[in-house]
Amino acid sequence: MVELTHTIKDPMGLHSRSVMLIAGEAARWESTYTVSHADRSADGEDVIGLMGLGAHLGDTITVRIDGSDEADASEFMAHLLRRL
Repeated sequence: MVELTHTIKDPMGLHSRSVMLIAGEAARWESTYTVSHADRSADGEDVIGLMGLGAHLGDTITVRIDGSDEADASEFMAHLLRRL
């Protein structure tokens, strides 16, 4: 399992565009993605669940990636998160 953390820098927080990017990236890999914020978690491919996390500017999310291609998948997700 690989764990990434990311602090939300967008003034709009974790919004529809960023959620769609995360879910799209998660769908590309065999590994499972779990995104957590505070006491909530969502499947990385679940757009509604990701929106429901309610992460705002300055909040930190945790992305857990687990599976056979987790090393490669985590590199791509880390790159995506740096752009958000």
